[in-house]
Amino acid sequence: MAPHRRMSRLFKLIYGSGEWIPAITSTSRSLILNYFLVTVVGLRPAIVGVILLIGRIWDAVNDPLVGLISDRLQTRWGRRRPLMLAAAVPMMVLFALLWTRPFDNQWSLFAWFVVISVALDTAITVFSVPHTALVAELSSDYEERIDLSVWRNAFFILGALVIAALFKMLAEDWLGMLGGVANVFRGYMLAGWLFGASLLVAPVLNFIMVKEPANVASEVPISVLGGLRTAYRNHPFVLLSTAYFFALTGLEVVIATFVWYLQIVLRATPLLESLLPAVLLGSSLLALPVVNLLVRKLGKLKAYILCGFLWIATLPAYALYPQGAADTFLYFCVWLGFTYAAGITIPWAMLPDVLEYDELQTGNRSEGLFSAYMVFFRKLGGAVAVFIANLVLTQAGFIEATYGTGIEQPQSVVTALRLLSGVLPTLLVAVGVFVIRKYPITRERHRELLAELGERRRNDPVAID
Repeated sequence: MAPHRRMSRLFKLIYGSGEWIPAITSTSRSLILNYFLVTVVGLRPAIVGVILLIGRIWDAVNDPLVGLISDRLQTRWGRRRPLMLAAAVPMMVLFALLWTRPFDNQWSLFAWFVVISVALDTAITVFSVPHTALVAELSSDYEERIDLSVWRNAFFILGALVIAALFKMLAEDWLGMLGGVANVFRGYMLAGWLFGASLLVAPVLNFIMVKEPANVASEVPISVLGGLRTAYRNHPFVLLSTAYFFALTGLEVVIATFVWYLQIVLRATPLLESLLPAVLLGSSLLALPVVNLLVRKLGKLKAYILCGFLWIATLPAYALYPQGAADTFLYFCVWLGFTYAAGITIPWAMLPDVLEYDELQTGNRSEGLFSAYMVFFRKLGGAVAVFIANLVLTQAGFIEATYGTGIEQPQSVVTALRLLSGVLPTLLVAVGVFVIRKYPITRERHRELLAELGERRRNDPVAID
């Protein structure tokens, strides 16, 4: 069982730094990659959606398989940390290659980006699944797990903020103008290597500083289908993962269309294009202490439902915002940032409680397996969002423009962006709130789970410690 000693702030900070990895990789792909592949590389939007969807199909096997391996691996350094360290260099190299354009032909580019995306997703999984699984092992305390989730998401939002504020600007305005000659392809390639190098830090720090508690490896057999059956016999996990998928997909649709929404609907200047995403994510970072306080006061479930209703009340504004009113959109981004912080923090604080429920039902600890499915749903939500957005924009008559040409889009595209950014996310979040309302693990029920597990362990000395 996880130790009862309180963790230091430095320990939480180092552990939380692991979220820099999904922050850089997922935010850049949700916010910028779609734009890069369509506008800079020149791929058709529908092809881009298929590229990302293929990666998610692979993740359906890859994520739970890594989770099961992580649960059973036994080394002198523990179960989780060797995998996390092994992923570091592949993540750096593959992330950098994602921002290159080695061919001109559409289908050669399609094959290139499919291979790179699948390989990068595999490397990210090898880091993220073991890292996420550690939460339940590091502490069994209900509120300390909230702290860990807040620290993790502080790094996630910080990384997302850096990407939103700097990646596109670095690639196009700074690195793309080195030597006084405009070369946007070189700019994106150098930005890819720069941010790729930053992915090395967290795996090394976590390997050195985050010591895993002594734990007996899970007895769950290494079988993807068996793992799927295990996960979906856990009713609280079904509710949590389903609600998380729908709500996250709604938010990811907003992110996937954000650059085009700013350019086409709000007619934002290049400065505001970089500033507004940064304001949204910066306010999310500042909102984390408020989210922490809200969760401690109301409990995880009530806080999540409350924030869901706030999303439902807020997101329709995207559909109604006046065209060309980019300046006042700044204030809307501040408010939206608070709800975004809650949406990415609270579900991950709920996940460890689900694991105790599973142990009570099955007698096994399967942190890696359940973490893998949550990581999978996070990635699936982003891919489905891009696929839907690009499909709708294609049907609306989106004109594929080469970088710098500034082609005027038809009014049908403006309408499509309003529906994608305002109406569709509202409906998806509403489904998530409807599903999660039946989630049974409250703070009081979690105390009962721990007491029942403690009694079982006292009566069974062979049980997982």
